[in-house]
Amino acid sequence: MFSFRRFRVLSLYRVAQLAFSVLAIVLISLHLGLLTTYPFDRPVVPGDGPTTWNGVAQNNPSLDEETPSMKDVNVTLIETDPPVKEGGNVTLIQSAPSYIKAIMTPEDTSFPRLACPVPTRGRYEYLRTPELGKRRYFFAVNLHDSIQILPRLLGSIIEAIRFLGPAQCALSIVEGRSDDGTLEVLEALSSVLKEAGIHYILKSDDKDPLGTPGERIARLADLRNEALEPMINDPDQYSTNDTTVVFLNDVSLCMEDILELIHQRVYQKADMTCGMDWVNLWRDPTFYDVWVGRGMNGDSFFEIPADGSWNNAWNLFWNDQQTQNRFDRHQPFQVFSCWNGGAVFNATPVLERKIKFRSSMEGECLQGEPQLFSKELWHLGYGKIAVIPSVNIAYSDDRAREAKMGKGDVTGILLMGEGNDKIEWKAKPPKKVKCMQNYDTQEWRPWDEFLEPRTDV
Repeated sequence: MFSFRRFRVLSLYRVAQLAFSVLAIVLISLHLGLLTTYPFDRPVVPGDGPTTWNGVAQNNPSLDEETPSMKDVNVTLIETDPPVKEGGNVTLIQSAPSYIKAIMTPEDTSFPRLACPVPTRGRYEYLRTPELGKRRYFFAVNLHDSIQILPRLLGSIIEAIRFLGPAQCALSIVEGRSDDGTLEVLEALSSVLKEAGIHYILKSDDKDPLGTPGERIARLADLRNEALEPMINDPDQYSTNDTTVVFLNDVSLCMEDILELIHQRVYQKADMTCGMDWVNLWRDPTFYDVWVGRGMNGDSFFEIPADGSWNNAWNLFWNDQQTQNRFDRHQPFQVFSCWNGGAVFNATPVLERKIKFRSSMEGECLQGEPQLFSKELWHLGYGKIAVIPSVNIAYSDDRAREAKMGKGDVTGILLMGEGNDKIEWKAKPPKKVKCMQNYDTQEWRPWDEFLEPRTDV
């Protein structure tokens, strides 16, 4: 006998099943980059507010008539008449225009770069609030033979600058010893960014971190400091209390990764935020920056025995249950130190010349310049350092694609309702931090060894 009530229950159940299936397909498509969303230069939708491009209102004070839209930048000029320097490599110079076009045009498909989603609308709007006459965002990058990563890396940086407002940003790049066309592209980019209203500083430095044994960290520190020099030497152009440094390695990442790191620094009231960088994804997702990263228990992010094996790389934060739980739920967590392919940090101590990148002092634990930078931040009272596990990046487009598929991306994690928990900050660092000068000489040292006692506390 027909039961209307039973039929209704079955119908609702099938509708729920269908809805769940559709949602699953959408989430998977977002992670795989298969879902096509409307581009940033979409047409105006009724009731959608002012005309927008890249999500930026054209009546934004930082984007007045004197600052041209990037859509209007004449990329074809450099395509037909690429700049040729005396003594320059003509072949590399002639290949630069295609890279410039890809960097300046988000929808360009000349290169098989990482596909990126449109950032969550509205989440980052407040970051564009300008401070009259001051820059608030300083982008710094060190590059060497990075031609393959330029379309995605610089493309995402330029998109982020366009969103935040060119008048609020500066981009400083230090290139060194490249022979693959990286320098030629960076030089050709200068006129295009000038036309776009972006303050761009390019410096080439021949320092070779591997050139002299024992000098690697010192030279890497010098190169990082050189990238920050334009901000330090012109402090009046920047807001002392409200400038953020976005310092990136040669990584593949999306605009939303950059904006999420900036947002979390503000939202969490953090002094520095980092993502997670990955390698060896053909086998297991392997966290890369283990030499620099230290948790709030002072230990490395995963255990490395004396034989140097990375077999435990899958077991992150194995001896810190609270941090491991937050990592598994894609929630931000506090650490002693991180870099992980790039960091976003408070510019105040840099502008005040209280901190810079350095190498270890004689007798101090041999460690990377980013870990020493974190150590100095703690010493100055800037110990709110956090990892944002929704930001997953890598050192090639293919690896970044695999990292986001395996570990998640910002958009997908936000859709799952994760990534927004506040951090309960610890005011004091761990008493001791693992020193890993070599895998077979690991030891625990006081976190503040060789630092002068503070007199202003």
